[in-house]
Amino acid sequence: MPGGTIAKSILLAGVALGLAACSAESEAPAPSPRQQAEIPANPLRNAYFGDLHLHTSYSLDAAASGTNTVPDDAYRYARGMPVDYMGQTVQRRVPLDFLAVTDHAEYLGMVRLGRDPAGRYAGSEWPALLAVENFGQVFPIMRRVVNPSLTRGADSPFYDRAGIRDNWGDVIEAAEANYVPGTFTTFAAFEWSATPNDGHQHRNVIFAGPDYPDMPFSTNDSMRPDDLWTYAEGWRARGVDSILIPHNSNLSEGMAFSMDQTGGAPMTREWAARRNANEPLVEISQNKGSSETRPELSPDDEFAGFELLAPEGEDLGGGYVRTGLGRGLLIERELGINPMQFGIIAASDFHSGVSSTEEDNFPGGLGLGDSQADPEALLNQISPILNAPLTTLSAGGITGVWAERNTREAIFAALRRREVFATSGPRIKVRMFAGWDLPASLIERNSWVAEAYRRGQPMGGSLSRASGRAAPQFLLEAVKDPLSGNLDRVQVVKVWIDHAGAHEKVFDVVWSGNRQRDPRTGKVGPVGNTVDVANASYANTIGSAQLVTGWTDPEFDPAQPTLYYARVLEIPTPRWPVYLARRSNLPFPEGQPAWLQERAWTSPIWYRP
Repeated sequence: MPGGTIAKSILLAGVALGLAACSAESEAPAPSPRQQAEIPANPLRNAYFGDLHLHTSYSLDAAASGTNTVPDDAYRYARGMPVDYMGQTVQRRVPLDFLAVTDHAEYLGMVRLGRDPAGRYAGSEWPALLAVENFGQVFPIMRRVVNPSLTRGADSPFYDRAGIRDNWGDVIEAAEANYVPGTFTTFAAFEWSATPNDGHQHRNVIFAGPDYPDMPFSTNDSMRPDDLWTYAEGWRARGVDSILIPHNSNLSEGMAFSMDQTGGAPMTREWAARRNANEPLVEISQNKGSSETRPELSPDDEFAGFELLAPEGEDLGGGYVRTGLGRGLLIERELGINPMQFGIIAASDFHSGVSSTEEDNFPGGLGLGDSQADPEALLNQISPILNAPLTTLSAGGITGVWAERNTREAIFAALRRREVFATSGPRIKVRMFAGWDLPASLIERNSWVAEAYRRGQPMGGSLSRASGRAAPQFLLEAVKDPLSGNLDRVQVVKVWIDHAGAHEKVFDVVWSGNRQRDPRTGKVGPVGNTVDVANASYANTIGSAQLVTGWTDPEFDPAQPTLYYARVLEIPTPRWPVYLARRSNLPFPEGQPAWLQERAWTSPIWYRP
């Protein structure tokens, strides 16, 4: 029986919690196949921005934290409509182009039902326990929800497969009701949230649609990533495609990019191939910090200290994407396949149902953990999740894709081929191409993108050796978000391997203003800083609106497997707590970081000798 038939029967029989109040405005029937075919397609591809990691009250921890939003609210907010969050009406300034609601598969939707004193848990202790009033109460309650004394949480009162199946139907129905091909794309999804030995091994599972499994796969089914792959492979064989996206490698205790299989068994070609096929992307930045790299791993990278949490695990490098990309090259040299050939995305991971990535329009993302009813307390509180001040973290990240049109088919295909990029929140557009016949002068032509597609590879692609060229040539373009800061610079991050192991180097390739490269270090100095903390403002009197260049690696060795990705930096701009302090007429707390340099990262381009 095809997955779509199963899912449809769920929708007809399920209890559509939270969708009864869905307004006519959010109900947009999908166009017919003919209408979809008539949606204009750009063969040179457009940049679309969205979020592939967001939680609502259907997630157990969000429900326990006081969040009331449901999947339909999340889609409405992403589409630019007002919704209620923690007693305030919130609305995005600029709508997203696509969204996946990724509620935890574990007890999906059940804990929110436990809060209802007249619902299925009436007469039990749960409605009173879940009526929490402050964030500090959440985690002791969560430990009782999942019952950690058991091998798995299947004996929890919230492990109700029939209820979970109904709630999964709600998730699918919300995605289908809000899909408007050509305007707004939705993906039904869930998060698998294994945390062995306190190390995050979480994956978001994004379905191509319109057919879906009858049930999500949770850690009550298995704590092993390769068992999640088996679930995805089984449904893929029945025509139900999906992409799995690891995230928060910075919290993985070094397990995210281990040189071994999960559990410590030696890496095999089969295991590497399965990961390569199931997990083409990785999340590099989100509300719980950046996972690109850190100064301990990249001491020569002056921008390596971006949005970091305390280091975790004995294998520090196993938690960061740049090191993981290098390890993938090493494994490929030994086994012939790269299990860490990741395209790069970013997301919010908010547990609020609102994908709020605008620093000056940030309502929070953690339920009671960031209620702005008491801004003074919020500006100074410590989060028990992160063991760090909430105000040290910026608003969430965002994913960019290059696709022919805003439809599920086109965006999912872009995700699969890794033609994607990440930003820490702003809608920075960035392109990167590489090839053996891409001279820098090409970028001066109006037709340069078409020529780059014809002659080279876009981000996410691969090059093999071609005769007659000393080194691959790159064309790069970055364009600022119209509502954010100007651009400081574009860099190319190079990772390569030789007999001694993996290495890295960061090149400044184009920058704003009249700054000169230091002849001794090869680096370009700071762009400056116009942030006015007292007035929560900055000035775009420095930086550039657009940076474009051609570049050739001056240190290329054709014998060395290598990858390259671009990183774009904005000028300094205020963090969201600075705007909150200004709106509330409160002093900004001393010792807190007041500004940041938002940024974007492209997916790599790999060179294989």
